[in-house]
Amino acid sequence: MNRIPHFLRLGLLPSLALAALFAAACGNGEDDEGTASATGTVQGTGFEVIDLAANIPADQRNVINAVPAGLELTTGRNNFVFGITNKDDEPQGDARDITVTFYDVRDPAKPKPVLTTTQVFESAPGVGPVTQHEHPNGETHTHGGEDDDRVGYYVPVTFEHPGTWGVAVRATLKDGKSTGVSSFGFVVYEKPRIPAPGQPALKSDNLTKADVSNLAEIDSGTPPNDMHDVKIKDAVAKGRPMVIVFATPAYCTSRFCGPVTEEMETLQAKYRDKVDFVHVEIWRNFDSQTLNPTAREWLIRKDDGGLSEPFVYVVGKDGVIYDRWEGPVSASVVEAAVQAVADGKTFQ
Repeated sequence: MNRIPHFLRLGLLPSLALAALFAAACGNGEDDEGTASATGTVQGTGFEVIDLAANIPADQRNVINAVPAGLELTTGRNNFVFGITNKDDEPQGDARDITVTFYDVRDPAKPKPVLTTTQVFESAPGVGPVTQHEHPNGETHTHGGEDDDRVGYYVPVTFEHPGTWGVAVRATLKDGKSTGVSSFGFVVYEKPRIPAPGQPALKSDNLTKADVSNLAEIDSGTPPNDMHDVKIKDAVAKGRPMVIVFATPAYCTSRFCGPVTEEMETLQAKYRDKVDFVHVEIWRNFDSQTLNPTAREWLIRKDDGGLSEPFVYVVGKDGVIYDRWEGPVSASVVEAAVQAVADGKTFQ
């Protein structure tokens, strides 16, 4: 049975003539603790570029599949996300010994490895023991218990130029025995198609619980969450850091919107005194396919009019977007940025 989450298919791109590039591979890396930057090394480490596309051992071919899980990549800083499946196309969590190499493939005949990193963060929203969270209105919300193979892997990376890129991933599956190399191509855009880190947050007049008679009008979760008290425009005006969650728990095709929203609730419980948390439901009316105006304002892509979700934004006290994640992001991945803006840090 094909269990790959739908969101992992959204980013699939046409073949970029990489078959020759990824015909065979390998090398061994060291742990790095710097920030990945597509300049040929990992900053501050002297970590050498590994060409994963040269001499792949036969027993590492057709073992894993690396699958794109995000569409929004631009020059500058990004949180690159991918999924891993086994040879039967089943999602795999808890992969280990992951090495990622990015390739400049503007000339597909001469792909150039420009960055290798082992700085990969596993993100598993909703995974873990089942716990219950009581809302102020007395309703109880259950967290956890999600399939521990429904995860994403994030790599912080800076792309120095737009155009066609490729990535090769070497990983060992959680069985500890199956090691393989897989690849795919993707596009890096010169300019962001939706709001991105380093840009001012849009001063949106999002609907809050004060604007509706029933929270179900602006939150498809059961029960609705507690992130509907603040308008984005007001938080910007007051210089309040923010976490903005764009997700539709009941209708998300990826099945990650509910868990991602719940993950941000756990951060809200910890940081709400210093950081405002805002949930924006994607649909104003799902049956008529009417988008929430704030979701439309933030997420409709400028070039093709498309939309993908979920997204999580972190905004600094200066009203500038500090960081952004697309896809199955968990509290463990986002928290460092939330802590940073809570401490007054802004985008640099």
